[in-house]
Amino acid sequence: MAGAPDLVVVANPAAGHGKAGKLIGSVTTALRRLGVAHEIRVSESGPDVERLARAASEDGARIVAALGGDGTASLAANGILGTGTALAALPAGTGDDFAKAIGAGKLRTAIGLLADPKTADLDVIEVTAGVVTRSFLNIAGAGFDSEVNETANGMTIKLGATGTYVAALVRTLSRFSPAAFVVTVDDERMEGNAMLVEVGSGRWTGGGMRVLPDAVMNDGLLDVCIVRALSKAAFLRAFPRVFIGSHTTHPKVTMRTGTKVEVEANRRVLVYADGEPIGPLPAIFEIRPAALAVVVGPDAKAVR
Repeated sequence: MAGAPDLVVVANPAAGHGKAGKLIGSVTTALRRLGVAHEIRVSESGPDVERLARAASEDGARIVAALGGDGTASLAANGILGTGTALAALPAGTGDDFAKAIGAGKLRTAIGLLADPKTADLDVIEVTAGVVTRSFLNIAGAGFDSEVNETANGMTIKLGATGTYVAALVRTLSRFSPAAFVVTVDDERMEGNAMLVEVGSGRWTGGGMRVLPDAVMNDGLLDVCIVRALSKAAFLRAFPRVFIGSHTTHPKVTMRTGTKVEVEANRRVLVYADGEPIGPLPAIFEIRPAALAVVVGPDAKAVR
């Protein structure tokens, strides 16, 4: 299909357990009311989001808006990286932490930004885990967090972003044991038993947990959070602090920044990035500064 309008919305109807699919009509109605010429392209799967985003760019779209969650935005970004096409996020997923970070956390707000879009060049993170290399936008986790992601994905009862995460956390914690990690941030090597390692340039994950509270999405740096091994009871006592970002002062938490992060473990540990499975450790994370133009709002808290 040739001659796309400046704006193409790539919709992932499965995002948010079907929420995004129900919002497609209201999104196109709202854009028409704003006088924004656009086209809707509906994906049939996750990989199809990436394909549709790339095709929209090739057809001449100036902006690809991803209707879905963090995973949908990340897939669309992989499709348009290096093309000059900008990304917009239309939040309709479970957590929508990336949209929150760029000042587009509410769908109505995000749609309104497209009437007079302003972009910022944001960093993109490239991760290689196992045989897979992908780019992502927000936060990746390995260890307890990635196991919680797996548990949450398998839950049939959904309790909203934070409720589902907390329920999955409690279920996962009952069977979880720390791994022996080796984490290298630039030239600094750290070893020891740990619960999890988080790497990213966004601030929030899991529907509002402020895991990397000082992260800036266009400062050319990766932020890293390492939670060393602690008892299940101590972990549960400390966990609520993540919602306001005060966990960073806990004696078992180490925070670092760098441009390259390598993570290894003594057992099989999966990496999840923006809520999607990537592959097993070992993994290498590298920052790609100012690699993607993104439509941002005036109150984008994680953007300079």
